[in-house]
Amino acid sequence: MRSREYYSQIETVIRDCPVVTHFSIDFDEIDEHIGYLKGRIELIDVSVLYFIEFVEIQDNMTNRLKYKYQWQSENDSLIARWDNVPHHKEVDTFPNHMHDDKGVHASPGVDLKTVIDIIVDKIII
Repeated sequence: MRSREYYSQIETVIRDCPVVTHFSIDFDEIDEHIGYLKGRIELIDVSVLYFIEFVEIQDNMTNRLKYKYQWQSENDSLIARWDNVPHHKEVDTFPNHMHDDKGVHASPGVDLKTVIDIIVDKIII
């Protein structure tokens, strides 16, 4: 797979999501195996998911060198953020972690599909 194909897969994941009302994505193809994605996804509950991914694709494996998925309420309050910025060494899953209104928590590395699935579960309950 190449970075452009990965971008296409991300678009499909978003388009197929039942709680998405609108989205926009910027995609920079650094080379055929490295890409940068930045996007905004509006959801049916009027919350918004912002995301960035800096990915490297080798041997059909996607390595998210840098990611951030920030879910915000209608009034811009943080609901949750998943990222791999290496600044919480105390977390067992370092550098992967999650922020919410209760603080910072261990979290396995995630991708956009996983985050969208979490959000869908919370919105459609």
